Amino acid sequence: MKSWRGKFVWLLPTIIVLVAVSLLFSHNYQEVTEQPDENWSRALDIGTTPVLRAPSVGISEGDASVSFLTEDGIQQNIYNEQFEMKEHNSYDIPVDKFTQFYIGENKVIYTDYYSMYDQDTGNKITDIQAFYPLDTMAFYRNEDKIYSFDVDESDSEELLSLENPKASVHMSETDAGTYLLTDEVTSSGNLLKYYQVENNNINPLGEATFSVKESEQVNDIQFATKENSYQLLVTTIQKQSQSGKIQNHYYYAEAPFGENPNLSRVNFKDPYSTSELKEISDLSIHNTDNGPVLLFKANGWTDTLFRPGPQFNIYQATISEGTSTTITRLSNTPSFSNFPVRVNNQTVLWVDHGGEDHNLLLASSKPEVIERADQITKQGLLLASGKTIGMLSSGLFALIISTFWFLWPLLFMIFIMFSKADALDQDRSWVLYTGILIYLVAAIVAKDPMFSDALLARAPDYLSFPGSPILFLLGFAGIAYGILKTGARSKDWSNPIQLTYFIGMHILFITVFFGPYLM
Repeated sequence: MKSWRGKFVWLLPTIIVLVAVSLLFSHNYQEVTEQPDENWSRALDIGTTPVLRAPSVGISEGDASVSFLTEDGIQQNIYNEQFEMKEHNSYDIPVDKFTQFYIGENKVIYTDYYSMYDQDTGNKITDIQAFYPLDTMAFYRNEDKIYSFDVDESDSEELLSLENPKASVHMSETDAGTYLLTDEVTSSGNLLKYYQVENNNINPLGEATFSVKESEQVNDIQFATKENSYQLLVTTIQKQSQSGKIQNHYYYAEAPFGENPNLSRVNFKDPYSTSELKEISDLSIHNTDNGPVLLFKANGWTDTLFRPGPQFNIYQATISEGTSTTITRLSNTPSFSNFPVRVNNQTVLWVDHGGEDHNLLLASSKPEVIERADQITKQGLLLASGKTIGMLSSGLFALIISTFWFLWPLLFMIFIMFSKADALDQDRSWVLYTGILIYLVAAIVAKDPMFSDALLARAPDYLSFPGSPILFLLGFAGIAYGILKTGARSKDWSNPIQLTYFIGMHILFITVFFGPYLM
């Protein structure tokens, strides 16, 4: 029995520490695997790519097809409805940072900065200045002309001769057809010309002009079409910012073809903080049954990081009543998320920045995908473990703060040692109890540096309810004292050793439970 009590003074604190670490790990696992939105799945890993480039999405015999560049060429993965890979195809091509490609039914073409090539033979097909690979067709620009290209027949057809060789060209493909937009900068603003491509013929739909504030300049244009109207999203950049940082503004308009857009400012509020989303880019616009939807990456709040804060994730914004936006976060990872691509109205794909290889991740609002992604993963365990270890390490700062607590009982023991040495020699119990009382009073009086408002805001609910600092200070004191009284007799410890043990255990419990949330 005596031997058991001697071990108890170390066994029970070890169990309490393990309980604290387990609770911390569980809390961190929930944070790093938190769904981006209650109606969207966690990230589903569907492959890796060594190249930071947007993947190409299409349909192959009714199944989703995702194609991306590798070090050796192109890999095409075919997935079923649950996004389990059914098959994959590889195509060898030279790859550099300018490489683009299009996979036809019977042939693959690719481009570099200057030219278009046949994948089978490697022969050059034509010179190009720009390449537009859409879902069902490929287009390219050579000097001031736009061509359609029949991949399987290797045949080009001129569609449009640009009046202004400096005009930029944007293309979009929907279920209703393929559309082309030219943008020219004129003295009165930006001149837009809309066209529809039908059977290798191009039909003008209308022109429109818009201008922005003199302090801003147009940085990007995205467009979509719906019946006889168009939706326009304009990104501008502030020419001079008071903060010295690059500042973008976003404007949206919807109008019939032939009418000028009435641009209205659009804001993007972070759904998980009180701030605006920042550094929005990789924008695209799509029409859905719920209205126009913007897909983009942005810097917003996430709890998946070691220290919760902003990180680039994927979002969508549903536009209603002109400029009102409903923001939905579609990804929630600690890595830098890039290049969002819409597979369909229920599924998006993106690239997470990694080391040598980058992860291709997918999120969906389909119930079967949500269920498949809702499982324990190796990646989730690794992220939770890393976050837990990091938080425990930074939690050691609590030991420095606790100096203000045990300094006073230490001074008390020094005073007793020189003024009432016989009380120490005779192990008077009042020495121990007075030392404990002084320590607890000091801890309660100087609790604010440890239990700051910021810590309580970061800590989970079971640690941060009203009155929790006092309750845990006294509760851990009771536990430490109970363990001490159970095992001290078998150890035959003196009062100074008992007081040191009590203070050490109390600080240990506070450190492992509250220390991880200090920073």
